[in-house]
Amino acid sequence: MSFVIRKRQQVDNLMELPKEKRPPEAILWWGTPEELEDWLDKVFEHKKSKKPDTLDFVIQQEDIE
Repeated sequence: MSFVIRKRQQVDNLMELPKEKRPPEAILWWGTPEELEDWLDKVFEHKKSKKPDTLDFVIQQEDIE
């Protein structure tokens, strides 16, 4: 029963996306979570290898009082 409730919530959430960005029904209903995640990453152009925005702040020892 809990599986049905969670799946229904997932489907409802994905139906809020624009039609061209919704996953195909085959992935939605019969695909694995990894397939769905990969598909969404591809559609939204997320790259797993993309380095997060970081800033290295280096303080030289002689600048410390």
